[in-house]
Amino acid sequence: MNAQPDSTSLRCSPLQLAWLQELGIEKPWLPAGASGLQPPSRRASDAQHPAALEAQVHAQPPEPGTTRQPTPSPAPAPMLRVSRPPVADAGPPVTAELPTRAIAAAATDMNALGAAIRACAGCGLCKSRHQVVVGEGVDSPAIMVIGEAPGEQEDRQGLPFVGRSGLLLDNMLATIGASRGSNVYVANAIKCRPPGNRNPRPEESAACHPFLMRQIALVNPRTILVLGRVAAQAVLSTDSSLQSLRGRPLSFDAAGRQIPVVVSYHPAYLLRRPTEKAAAWEDLQRARAIAAIGD
Repeated sequence: MNAQPDSTSLRCSPLQLAWLQELGIEKPWLPAGASGLQPPSRRASDAQHPAALEAQVHAQPPEPGTTRQPTPSPAPAPMLRVSRPPVADAGPPVTAELPTRAIAAAATDMNALGAAIRACAGCGLCKSRHQVVVGEGVDSPAIMVIGEAPGEQEDRQGLPFVGRSGLLLDNMLATIGASRGSNVYVANAIKCRPPGNRNPRPEESAACHPFLMRQIALVNPRTILVLGRVAAQAVLSTDSSLQSLRGRPLSFDAAGRQIPVVVSYHPAYLLRRPTEKAAAWEDLQRARAIAAIGD
């Protein structure tokens, strides 16, 4: 083990001490005879440092008969305070206007709306569809039936609710004295068929939603019968399950007019689960009573 350095060799000039203190060395020690050493590569700016200048002054002996006056410490530089303007409240986030919203709002009747829907390329479904399915029925009906999305047969014929599902729906409506030719208008929430009959994606539903809202306002039904979860969520702008929506008093706001909404099962589901037809019958009776069919 090396011996501790001799205290007699711990000799530094005041200038060296000041310089070492600037480097953060509080207790320096140098070997004997090193008092005349200068720090290597010393910059010219170091010699102008206030601590170095003060050390130089104190290192010079005073003239005979004079008393050294303490060097006053320099006054601290005034602190610059910057006042920042208050940040304005940005408010709620701005949602970009959907292109289809302005197009749908500009349609003054069903013919104009149908033409706008057929020309729509707001989502990728326009690339795989055969035909757009707008709707079928009478104006100002007692009941507007809204399904989920066109299936294969609907896509080929351009009509809503055809094939086995359409036949079942027509039979169901007939039990309450309703039909497409007399007092019913039938449409879908999504106007183009998703490939493979999959559920519509969120961006597809969002692109088609303004067309559906405008269609309901133009058709102007007394009651809306929504069939299936996807259609119910689109019409009511909710993510609730179909079971939680069935049997509840619901309504759709059409330019300030509240249109009653009845939620029920889709005919395609009833074909797979015939035991639910009794529940669907109850929903039909509610829709008939609200629409005042036969009164």
